[in-house]
Amino acid sequence: MLAKKFLLDARARFCIVGPQISQNVVELVFPSLFAGREDLIQFYVNQNGGGINEDCCIVHCGNPDHRVPRGQWERIRIEGFYSISLDPDEKMHPFANMLRLHKTLLHGYAQVPEMRRFLEGHLPIAFDHSGMNAWINLTTGSIQFVNWYSYKEGPAEIAPSFQEFVSRFWINGPEPDFD
Repeated sequence: MLAKKFLLDARARFCIVGPQISQNVVELVFPSLFAGREDLIQFYVNQNGGGINEDCCIVHCGNPDHRVPRGQWERIRIEGFYSISLDPDEKMHPFANMLRLHKTLLHGYAQVPEMRRFLEGHLPIAFDHSGMNAWINLTTGSIQFVNWYSYKEGPAEIAPSFQEFVSRFWINGPEPDFD
């Protein structure tokens, strides 16, 4: 389970955190057992998403020049984490609803078998500066990055566990280098 210091370090990076959520609700969203699940649950009970500035939860740069090229994952700048609400249709302004995004993408990629399979086994966890998403594999707990503009390349694993993802890309993530 996550050490208290890790949770405090992670929380210190947040400017704004999501609405409080119970452990039971987080467990309903992540019912499968996978490595690091307890870490994920504690992180969401403590934060429930949010981001590094008050606007980032629903706004990101979106500039295609700021997308991190495949294979240069160390440059990813995580802006925030999706928040959990059991109602996928709930608007959570200023927070980005994890289940709402997932439902929207399932609908949008319904006719693309490889993406539908991916979406059925993953949930979005976080988003980067350019609006691309980091996803948790619901079977293994690994974190994968998908560039939806080149989805045929498939997902790429960027961290083997949720805790390593938070440590590398959130607590100790790269500082902005954009103009």
